[in-house]
Amino acid sequence: MSKRFVLTIAAGASIIVSGALLLLNWEKVFGDYRPIQTAKAVDKLEVGSQDLAKTTDRDDALHYMVKKGHLDGYIKLMNEKGYVLKEKDIDHNRLVFNNVQENQQSYYKRFARKYTMIEGKE
Repeated sequence: MSKRFVLTIAAGASIIVSGALLLLNWEKVFGDYRPIQTAKAVDKLEVGSQDLAKTTDRDDALHYMVKKGHLDGYIKLMNEKGYVLKEKDIDHNRLVFNNVQENQQSYYKRFARKYTMIEGKE
């Protein structure tokens, strides 16, 4: 057998095995988030060089993804909606925004190693 044939078979087998493992363990890898939308959000952050990407979870709740520690994109979005950052509570992973009429809290948590998921508000 030629080296090219062996390498092709080995590459194909490794793709099939890793795909099967991902399908069997997708809830552990992605949690409650939708895999395709989450992958698109990561692509927007990495390749598209955006600061903020929208995604939804299994229950269609809106979330925003940012790179780890870069909450400025979300804060800027909330400023555009008319909210002003009142408090950044790092101990409880919470951002508190103030509008003329109300206060709004947004909780965030780590996603994978490089990203942060923020509970979005419409």
